[in-house]
Amino acid sequence: MNLQLKIILITMFFVILISLQFTLNKILLTLKEIKAILLVKKDR
Repeated sequence: MNLQLKIILITMFFVILISLQFTLNKILLTLKEIKAILLVKKDR
């Protein structure tokens, strides 16, 4: 029981870490796109 609980907790921890990483990457990409759009508008 104790070992199973540890395995479940570790798995959940890794899933949360991976999803956080994925979300942060998406946010970074969106920010880069916004920055590129702003730079293009500033040049005009």
